[in-house]
Amino acid sequence: MSLTFWDALTVGAVGGALAGLTVWFVNLGKEWVMTKIHKRRVYNWLYQRTQKGKGLTVGSPVNDPRWVSTLEIACFTNLTIERVRYICSVHKKIRPKIEQDLWKGDPLKEEWAIREFV
Repeated sequence: MSLTFWDALTVGAVGGALAGLTVWFVNLGKEWVMTKIHKRRVYNWLYQRTQKGKGLTVGSPVNDPRWVSTLEIACFTNLTIERVRYICSVHKKIRPKIEQDLWKGDPLKEEWAIREFV
């Protein structure tokens, strides 16, 4: 059986397209799984941290233990700051601090909390 140029071209194109789609789907699945794992890691750590400081909610709004900075979450979960920011922003049970700071002109710290505790 001999292949003509057009047969070989068709086989190469279809094979390349299938290989490309396979790599794309595997990468998509890997990203989905890693996002789920990271969401669970960040939420569990934030939940435990909030439970530990739950009785300390009385006091100034500046030192509210329910709000945790992105840097602190990143340090304790071994994730990058950008990854923590992404995970917290897409997680349905975590919300950002969107209120203004107490003193005008101070930059608003990026902080996160569990929705049910805030």
